[in-house]
Amino acid sequence: MRKTLPPLLALVIFFSAILAFSSCETDITVLAPAGTTPVVICILNQDSTTQYVRLSRSYAVTDATIPPDSPDSILFSKATKVGVEEVINGVVTNRSFFTPVELIKDSGFFPRQEHWVYKAEFKVKPETDYRLIIYPEETDEIVYSTCYTVGDFEIVNPLYPEVRYIHMLPDHNLSFYWTRSLNAAIYQLGFVMHYLEIGPDKTIEKEILIPLKSIFYLETRENLFSYPINSANFYNYLSEALPSDPALLRQCLSVDAVIISGGEELGYYMQLQEGGQTFSIIDYSNIKNGFGIFSSQVVRKINGFRLTEQSIDTLAYGVVTKKLNFVDRTGSRRGVPSGASVRQQKGPRVNLGTTAKRSPLPAPPREDDREGISTIDSFKKK
Repeated sequence: MRKTLPPLLALVIFFSAILAFSSCETDITVLAPAGTTPVVICILNQDSTTQYVRLSRSYAVTDATIPPDSPDSILFSKATKVGVEEVINGVVTNRSFFTPVELIKDSGFFPRQEHWVYKAEFKVKPETDYRLIIYPEETDEIVYSTCYTVGDFEIVNPLYPEVRYIHMLPDHNLSFYWTRSLNAAIYQLGFVMHYLEIGPDKTIEKEILIPLKSIFYLETRENLFSYPINSANFYNYLSEALPSDPALLRQCLSVDAVIISGGEELGYYMQLQEGGQTFSIIDYSNIKNGFGIFSSQVVRKINGFRLTEQSIDTLAYGVVTKKLNFVDRTGSRRGVPSGASVRQQKGPRVNLGTTAKRSPLPAPPREDDREGISTIDSFKKK
């Protein structure tokens, strides 16, 4: 029987199917056993003091576009106890409880008007055990999971945006370099592009996340990874993600280089999803008495790179992106009156290189003794 989830709160930019930082996904489906199943998404964000848990119920339908008879059946009560414990050497050293907050919905299908997620304020430590505990009073059954958070890491290349320009042409592939993030099973590379949309009446500054590559379980004898980015994918993604509007001009202001590392639970799930292994995805969950993912992530970003003149012109007049009406290196566009032009800073070329190999992901993390629940009573009594 197919079960359809309400839209999931994405907690990180950028981890495609599950995550996208404070936006919603509206097209995720899950196959699960018959009957209502708690569905949990919690990706601990090690770069923030604000953490979220998305908790919902699965429900059986024959048509995913038709909401259930009782909209209340897709969410648990706001009184549901949700908490995360920090565990060091088998001892609970910190305990944080979550409170429900209303979710600002994105466009798309929603089975009910009101949605909420659970929010708490605490800092997540690297390379530390964490335990998620959820007590829905309606079921009187503890839902729980554990994860071991990923380690810190740094971007080694590209660097120095004050003097460095990004060269993105079909005959040149930029290479990212970064140090190892311990316990990470997935790295995602990409850019955030900042740009202006210039309309007849107003100019708006916007940004768009451009995910370019997911890499699973890189192995090396050195504490350094590298991977090339296909420049064509940069333009292809923009062409698909931005709408074409003849009434608008656009100007690229800058790009931020972004790398995200994710825990092994998230890495395993994402690799199954990218590989199209639908039935393996069905079987994978690290949530006990429920379905979903409890993992962690670290985000590293270098802000403020400029594109080279050749890259700006390719964005403006290339076959793939010319329909988007980006201005060229002079701040103008062929066929557009000069009064509509905007300024564009110039920059030199850069040369980058080398590659990295992709290695297979091991089997899913096995259960261990860290998963015991020591504080069930405290959650029931809170």
